[in-house]
Amino acid sequence: MRYASAAVRAPRRPRRAARAFAAAAALLLAAALSVMLLLARARLAALEAECEGLAEEIAALADERARLTIEIESLYPLEEVEEYAENVLGMGRG
Repeated sequence: MRYASAAVRAPRRPRRAARAFAAAAALLLAAALSVMLLLARARLAALEAECEGLAEEIAALADERARLTIEIESLYPLEEVEEYAENVLGMGRG
């Protein structure tokens, strides 16, 4: 009878070890995923800050472009350009 009870108990130990290993592996996997999630969130926050900075730069450049366009238009009045094109260059309206 000793052999019968030992035979019954023997398979339980490897199952316990397998369960412990599976639990440890699941815990390590969960920890790794948590670290990856934290790193991804940190990268996302950095990219959001960069996007905000670029959006501000785009707005500033758009304002500068509008200012320069107005400055260029005031340097060369359209009427004078048309007159020069017609009289000096011999160009006509098309």
